Amino acid sequence: MKIFILFLIVTSVESYKILCLFPYPGKSHYMVFEPILDELINRGHHLTVVSFFPATIPLPNRRDVSLQHLAPPNVEVLDLKEIYLKTQKYFGLENYFGHMSIVTSLAKSNLLICERIINSDVFEEFLAGKGEYDLILIEHFNSDCLLSLVHIYNVPSIGLISSSMMPWTMARAGAPDNPAYIPGMTLPFTEKMTFFERLINTFTLHFYNTWFEYAIWREEQKIIENKLKRKLPRLSDLGKNSSAVLVNTHFSINGIRELTPSLIEIGGIHLHNRTIRELNEPLRTLVENAEEGFIIFSFGSLVKGSSLPRKQMKAIINAFARLPQTIFWKWEDDISDAIKIPKNVKFEKWLPQYDLLNQQNCLAFITHGGLLSLTEAVASSVPTLIIPILGDQFGNAAHAQKAGVAEVLSLTEIEEDVFYNKLLSVLSKEKRQKAKLLTSLWRDRPQPAMETALFNIELVARHKGLDMSSGSRWLSPIQYLLLDIIAFIVFVLFISTFTFVFILKTFISVVQIYYRNKEKSS
Repeated sequence: MKIFILFLIVTSVESYKILCLFPYPGKSHYMVFEPILDELINRGHHLTVVSFFPATIPLPNRRDVSLQHLAPPNVEVLDLKEIYLKTQKYFGLENYFGHMSIVTSLAKSNLLICERIINSDVFEEFLAGKGEYDLILIEHFNSDCLLSLVHIYNVPSIGLISSSMMPWTMARAGAPDNPAYIPGMTLPFTEKMTFFERLINTFTLHFYNTWFEYAIWREEQKIIENKLKRKLPRLSDLGKNSSAVLVNTHFSINGIRELTPSLIEIGGIHLHNRTIRELNEPLRTLVENAEEGFIIFSFGSLVKGSSLPRKQMKAIINAFARLPQTIFWKWEDDISDAIKIPKNVKFEKWLPQYDLLNQQNCLAFITHGGLLSLTEAVASSVPTLIIPILGDQFGNAAHAQKAGVAEVLSLTEIEEDVFYNKLLSVLSKEKRQKAKLLTSLWRDRPQPAMETALFNIELVARHKGLDMSSGSRWLSPIQYLLLDIIAFIVFVLFISTFTFVFILKTFISVVQIYYRNKEKSS
């Protein structure tokens, strides 16, 4: 009976051929998109998936095109010692500008990946036009390299963003991106900013857009046009033509945005149909024996947690020794004999993070504030201590703190007493209560994130593309800010005033001449 019902569901939905392009080698990014691909296959669509993470077993209606030979996956590539040294150059402003060198270097590495992809057999295959597609799904991140295929195939596209919105996302869709009240993803601000914060926010927004235009978009344009031996529309303009952009955010934890119909929030979609798995030994026994509860400490997949500077490492260890709770710490390397480890600290090279977060005696989560980790904490009603490192983690941390479910501490601020007191605040009853309330708000939606995503994907394919973005995306800054209209009005007022004054002066002169002549004649 269930098979028959599934057959009816699948056959009631028109089947589409979809090309999925994921040119970024970050595993955490791909984890967001994978459930969408699985559900599209379940609904009978045919997928060609170009990524660094091909399926390990053959799947029906799915053809994988691997990019693995072009670059290694971005896993544990960021060294905290190097990041700490780089942030010392900003004279106390590292929370505002310390991320710039990291973000720009990561984007530069993607420029190299773009060149490899464009000159690979993979790109040659798609240039040959193998396969006619109804729709293209493409990751919108810090590269627009494969938007060239959207133009070549001339089919509608939908962007997918696994993080918070990039600095250029809102403008591409014609949505307001006023830095007076919309904080940048890389800054530790919320909607209410001081004059100084608005100044930094404005500078950062324009820095990233200008830098990306000249350092990435234009360079990618050259690479592609050299390959094709012909001119293409601007890649940024091709991005503006996206029918929709599905963003892994939700207003409850990412702040309020004025969105066009093309910008669609699907926050938490990587948890679709996610079940809580039983813990393996010996972890299960350690959790059960944690009578005072336990804390999880992880910097995610991109940051190598074991590269923590020795000063911060010592401060954290000493703070943990003062706590009754057990701490499960994701630590990739062997532990140095020079470091005295308290009995309540357990180092693990890998942790089943979501399964641990959903244990009843999980009391807190120390995290870098990556969107996936933060979302999992919110979904599990676990308060957090966030130590942001790069990208959208600063903005994520600020909004979580505003919601009352987190404390925030920068890498450079870590000292034993400061860290200990922040953690005590996170462990408080008040924080746990607010975490439960936020979970309730986060879950309370008109429909699940997956249904929202599938509806919009099929909507665009069904109508062979849609224009759901504001026309403001095509306006220059001069036009958008009405500076040309203001200049025209000022010019007209000036000419009108000048003309009026000239006529008035001429009239007065004529009158004066008339009376002088009259006096002479009398």
